[in-house]
Amino acid sequence: MITAKKHLQWLRVVHMISVSIWLGAAVCLFALAFICFFELNEADFLVVAPLIPQVYRSVILPAAVFTLVQGVIYGSFTKWGFFTHGWITFKWVLVVLTGLATGIGGISEMFSVLQRVNISGFTGGWADGAQVLFYMSLQILFMIIMALLSVFKVRKQRVASPAA
Repeated sequence: MITAKKHLQWLRVVHMISVSIWLGAAVCLFALAFICFFELNEADFLVVAPLIPQVYRSVILPAAVFTLVQGVIYGSFTKWGFFTHGWITFKWVLVVLTGLATGIGGISEMFSVLQRVNISGFTGGWADGAQVLFYMSLQILFMIIMALLSVFKVRKQRVASPAA
């Protein structure tokens, strides 16, 4: 018979896998974007760069939503809750910031760059890629911080009362 504890252990395994897919895909897309801005000519850029939003939509978005659903399950059915510890609350804040860095930052900026390149040409390097790479870096940084918080579970140390 499978117990609730076993279910949570499997949930933890699936959570680690989905987070790994999310983070791994974000790192790969950062590398692809870096190559796009620093190694490709305009024609190649216009072929490869549109793949970045497509991969976000087909890989990162489903992995992120699946991971967030797991976080809601954890918060609802375990002692951790949603706001019982400061580090958990901070993780939820980082989830929102990660979404903003991804959607409003990285993806929308990539669409802006693609439009700008179609209109006025490709400069490449930091001139075209600075904001996209910045927001992609933020997404990766926020996810690494969330992973570290999950592993180390930062808590306030209780002051031990002196023995009498």
